[in-house]
Amino acid sequence: MKYTAIGLGVASLICGLIAAKYWYQASKIPFEPNYSELADDHTELDFQWALMRAVMTAVQKTSALNRLAALWSAAAVALSGAASLIAPLLVI
Repeated sequence: MKYTAIGLGVASLICGLIAAKYWYQASKIPFEPNYSELADDHTELDFQWALMRAVMTAVQKTSALNRLAALWSAAAVALSGAASLIAPLLVI
């Protein structure tokens, strides 16, 4: 039983570190508009649309990474909770 609680604690730590990695990656997503695709007779509106496409692409990538980080955090909390529920049983 003692090793089960330790194993759950270690698994919780690993899940938390994985979640932190995903959140860090989500904070580092760059967005750069692709102005090279614009026609020769482009307007200011074309520049704005290129910028908006770049921002939307970055937001989609960030939200996907944030979703993974939230799931890993939930796993870390569940494993930590299970370890803390098992720990008092070791005293008995």
